[in-house]
Amino acid sequence: MRLVVELLFAVAAAFPRRAVFPAGCVFGGVFKLIGYRKKVIRDNLQRAFPEHSSKELRRLRSRVYRHFGLLAVEMLRLPRQSPEQLLANSVFEGLDNLYETLRQGRGVLVLSGHLGNWETGLATAAAHGFKVAAVTRRIKGGLGQYIADRMRQSHGVTAINRRTALRPILSFLKKHAHDGGVGFVLDQNAKRDDGVFVDFFGTPACTMAGLAVMAKRYRTPVVPLVFFRDSEGRHHLRFLPEVKWEEVQEKGEPHKKPSSIEHNTQRYTKILEQAIREHPEQWIWMHKRWRTSPD
Repeated sequence: MRLVVELLFAVAAAFPRRAVFPAGCVFGGVFKLIGYRKKVIRDNLQRAFPEHSSKELRRLRSRVYRHFGLLAVEMLRLPRQSPEQLLANSVFEGLDNLYETLRQGRGVLVLSGHLGNWETGLATAAAHGFKVAAVTRRIKGGLGQYIADRMRQSHGVTAINRRTALRPILSFLKKHAHDGGVGFVLDQNAKRDDGVFVDFFGTPACTMAGLAVMAKRYRTPVVPLVFFRDSEGRHHLRFLPEVKWEEVQEKGEPHKKPSSIEHNTQRYTKILEQAIREHPEQWIWMHKRWRTSPD
């Protein structure tokens, strides 16, 4: 099966760039035709955008499928793209925000999410000379994990298993204190033991607390990184200003007041939500983001 995947990589890489968008539209049309996670996408969009009409939500759902198809084609091309090809089709924004934070000499914790083409974005950051690691979940099934590993390893992106992440993160930040960062995605559902509940599109969502815990305990700066694709198919990497830690005084009735971990996780989540609102068709609405519910 891996030989088939490698063949797909080779075929996708042979596409001229002008063929990527039409091929992505075809893939997206197939996903829509078979109704891939149709109910999950529909319910999530209704939850996130209650002010939209049914017609507007149907149009947005079609654009979500188109983006998903394009994402599939781009990711199949990724392992065989050169650093020069990646940089030629990318736009960096806010690099001063990143460099200013790196001057602190502590590395950075990168706040990001599954917006645009995040895998291409990480590979492009590595091609630019930024040392990149990402805290990831293991994918069920060996084939899916093989594809993910090929995309990352082919461009020098280090994957850190979230279940054993602490020591590798600290080691990576120490080694790359002036030129590297560890990425955390905060837009996936977390289990109760791993997360805290914060507002996401108006509904409590269990969100991984690890980024806030690392920022608090080790005083490591947090820089948001937003990925999105423009109308010409170029990939944007937008670095936002550092999100400085805010401590919450937990006096009186702490069970009624958010902890510092919850407070800052909420701030991080709002940054991601705003980015998604700007490019709603480019987020993974097929993910069951609100699966874990509050008591």
